[in-house]
Amino acid sequence: MIIATAGHVDHGKTLLVKSLTGIETDRLDEEKDRGLTIDLGFAYIDDELGGRLGFIDVPGHIKFINNMLAGVGAIDFALLVIAADDGPMPQTLEHLAILDQLGISTGAIALTKIDRVDEDRVSEVEAEITNMLRNTSLADISIYPLSSITGEGVDDLKTTLCLMASEIDAKSTTGYFRLAIDRCFSVKGSGLVVTGSVFHGEIREGQELYLTPQGEVVRIRKIHTQNQAANTAKAGDRCALNIATNNIGREDISRGNWLTNNPFHRASKRFDIDLKVLKTEGKPLRHWTPVHIHSAANHVTGRIAVLESQTLKPGERGLVQVVTNEAINLCFNDRVIIRDQAASRTIAGGNVIDPFSPARGRSTPGRLSLLNDLRNKNAQGALIAMLEHYSNGLDVDTCYAALNLTTDELRSLLQGQAVELNDKVIISNSNLELLKNDLSKHFDDWHKSNPQEKGLSLNQLKKLLPPHCLVADIAISQLVDADEIVKYGNILQRPGYSAQISPQTEALWAKVEPILISSKTKPPVLHDLAAQLSMQVKALEKSLAECVKTGLLVRPIPNRYFLPSTIAELRALLSKAAIQDTTDSSEFTVKEYRDVTGIGRNLCIEILEYFDRLGLTQRIGDKRKINTER
Repeated sequence: MIIATAGHVDHGKTLLVKSLTGIETDRLDEEKDRGLTIDLGFAYIDDELGGRLGFIDVPGHIKFINNMLAGVGAIDFALLVIAADDGPMPQTLEHLAILDQLGISTGAIALTKIDRVDEDRVSEVEAEITNMLRNTSLADISIYPLSSITGEGVDDLKTTLCLMASEIDAKSTTGYFRLAIDRCFSVKGSGLVVTGSVFHGEIREGQELYLTPQGEVVRIRKIHTQNQAANTAKAGDRCALNIATNNIGREDISRGNWLTNNPFHRASKRFDIDLKVLKTEGKPLRHWTPVHIHSAANHVTGRIAVLESQTLKPGERGLVQVVTNEAINLCFNDRVIIRDQAASRTIAGGNVIDPFSPARGRSTPGRLSLLNDLRNKNAQGALIAMLEHYSNGLDVDTCYAALNLTTDELRSLLQGQAVELNDKVIISNSNLELLKNDLSKHFDDWHKSNPQEKGLSLNQLKKLLPPHCLVADIAISQLVDADEIVKYGNILQRPGYSAQISPQTEALWAKVEPILISSKTKPPVLHDLAAQLSMQVKALEKSLAECVKTGLLVRPIPNRYFLPSTIAELRALLSKAAIQDTTDSSEFTVKEYRDVTGIGRNLCIEILEYFDRLGLTQRIGDKRKINTER
């Protein structure tokens, strides 16, 4: 069990930890000289019931609140220390507010220095503490009067800690491994060591991790958990990792960085949170207020964008977007503490709803509806809510990054849900059906508005879908498979639609078609065709272009027009030409193709170059190879 102290400066936190463990947690020379805890201190002991207790001793002075916040992000138990002579003091209240905002509900009150006061004062402070805890996450915790000087009451507290450790459930190891770095140092003969609290997942020796937000890869050489050598580290552990890397040094790693094995990790400068302003605030939290932001060991500055109004009143809860001055790593449901611009007091706290919120449209009705649906959800509930709102498809990589889910975990959470899922995108079947219905309707409307057009290319058809639609290929593919969209070469059309030509072109087509049927694979060149029809070349070319557009004709070379059936016949003769080749049944020469088609060499070359452009054939030296995939 990981226990963090909390409380006002000089209320005896460090001395109490020493009384419980025999270990002095003030390790810095300055701390020893001043008798003041400045940074995090650590102590570990085996408890009486076979478990292990880990203590994080945090500083109580307001100047070092950043260090305190770095130590309490992923603890099991809060040990709030209050001196009997002083009673609750300003940092007692702020530390309690932080623990409350972090949702820590398991803990105890150590009422220290009872050797300095009488019993009436102890009773008075106990009543004050009970009132102070009311309406907080720690409202039901017990108070333990004690003295670290005389030892009175210390054993009672220690026994309670051991019992609590035996009753605390192990944290789930689902999700990718995430360790919040709070210290980094070098050890002679071993190299770089980082320490921190493990928030999610599990890791083993020899595995590779990403240092974020830098994105550098490191390898785990050795693991210590709770100050003992181990082969693995998992959620809930205090962990030290000896890491190896070629690209970074001690100066490149700082408190607030993370180690994770999530390959989809990414940092963000905008995230949405469900924020609650402390009741003790004297005025509302206004839109675009500059603040200090803390999450795990992260500490950055930024601003608060209030989404549903211009202010949040004291004690009020609401949706906000946090815009940071530097990118940090966050996941869904991570806890965030907000302090004022001067870093003099804690003003609010909440949990992350969306770690990758947009720069634009952050307070549109649709966006607010999504964020409200994500409130108070677990990963599965959040996933289902996102699928409902992301009607154009949800990027799978974003799910892995935002929800910290592995591929198997994502698929498991979706079991029983009607969805379409591949390696890139996920969408609910209901939303996919709506998209397909809308696309079919828009395609019908397009045909009516463009009667002279045969259809659309794939890229043109995608433009009928909403912007940034992630499932365009899936929707179109399913419509093609269901014969709701018909494919002719590279052209797509709705069934039952055929391109229409003008009456003038229709009259011309009645003259052109018999000529091309009779000439088959040797149609006349454009000038000869114009002469036969007694037309100007330009006028004929313009009319025949309409026939090409509607699919009545194919123009594989600039000066000749072919019937589509003739082109299909010439394509079929490619295989017959390849059979003539004695060296390779998929290759042929121009001569072999000329022999099976019966057309001249120059026209053969032009037709084959057309097939090359379509990807049906590939020229290799003096031969051509049939592309069997087309």
